[in-house]
Amino acid sequence: MVIILVKNLNFKEHLIDDTFMYVYGISSLDITGNGFLDLIAVDTNIGLYWYENDGDGNFSKHVIHEKRGEWLERHTIADINNDGKPEIIFVDNIGGSLLWFEFDGDPRDKKSWNYHYVSERDFPSAYDVAAGDINNDGKLELAASAYVHGGNKFSWFEKSQGCWVQHLIEENIPETRTVELADFTNNGFVDLLGCSTGNGQVIVYRNLGNSSKNRWEKHIIDIFNNPRHGHAADLNNDGNMDILMTGSLPLDRNRTRTGSPLSEESELHLLSQEKVVWYENPGSSDFSKSWKKHLIHDGIAGFEAIAADLDNDGQLEVVVSTLGPCLAMPSGGICVFKHRGDPKGVWDMKIIKDDWNEAHQLLTLDVNSNGLKDIVGVANCATPHSGKNELRWWENLG
Repeated sequence: MVIILVKNLNFKEHLIDDTFMYVYGISSLDITGNGFLDLIAVDTNIGLYWYENDGDGNFSKHVIHEKRGEWLERHTIADINNDGKPEIIFVDNIGGSLLWFEFDGDPRDKKSWNYHYVSERDFPSAYDVAAGDINNDGKLELAASAYVHGGNKFSWFEKSQGCWVQHLIEENIPETRTVELADFTNNGFVDLLGCSTGNGQVIVYRNLGNSSKNRWEKHIIDIFNNPRHGHAADLNNDGNMDILMTGSLPLDRNRTRTGSPLSEESELHLLSQEKVVWYENPGSSDFSKSWKKHLIHDGIAGFEAIAADLDNDGQLEVVVSTLGPCLAMPSGGICVFKHRGDPKGVWDMKIIKDDWNEAHQLLTLDVNSNGLKDIVGVANCATPHSGKNELRWWENLG
């Protein structure tokens, strides 16, 4: 494994908040309409926060919602009620629910915020959620994954006669993770990207545009090592949406499943199976044609991979959060990969943040309004106060 640093991408780190008990889900939106992107972050089992951006990357923290016993995590931003303002749609993991937040009045006042349930306690282990016009009716629907403890399924939710109706896409699929809506066939219908860490499947459910019952056609793109979080992105600029994906083994690095210590050779073999890859869209509605897999990097225990043009050269870079430990980053963190003109070829690596164990969700956005996309990320630990639980951003210096 050779690491060649990307020299023309430079970043400056800024701490936003390090007072979380357990931070996981983050997103960005312009709440006040002043043209500056703000941040939303969840302190799981504590509250929901809005970080108001002054346009220069200085943030003021506002409490939107506080409720114990609630496990808000990943979420998405969309105008779910067609009022011209974006809402924040969440999963409640422990509560097994989907819900959305809106404000009426001054968003800085917690009393201005209200929430409404899409699905209340009938979607166990809700994990991820996406919004899109699934049935082409001009309104937004939701798709969501549920990953353990009675979940293990993908569903989509349609509003009918004032009530949200859940439609099953697939059940008994172990530990679902990613759910994202994108048009992979360029036919005007949004398809669904999903993955299962339990059986290693990277999946595209093709939207056939039929009835709710027979809408989805499953295509297994690959069987991969514990796929976690990937996204749709046109990495080769051919007009077709490709797929980014991370993979890492859910295994104690110091012991095997039988309790015996791992040899150095076995350790290296296991770590070498942790990869960041992308799948090239065959450019056809016939999904029987293979999606070719291209390696971005091996030896990375990736949690999430996102794509963005960070240097404004018209090509997408890939930003990856790593859990650690892994070959390239022994303590976890955030890194950026840039190809040399051909995304099917070599990708060079730049470490943005190391010694940041359990780095999780990532965003790219222009925080300080200078025309360059910056990076926002969170790191958390499963046990409160056992490590870093932080929200940070990295200023793109160009």
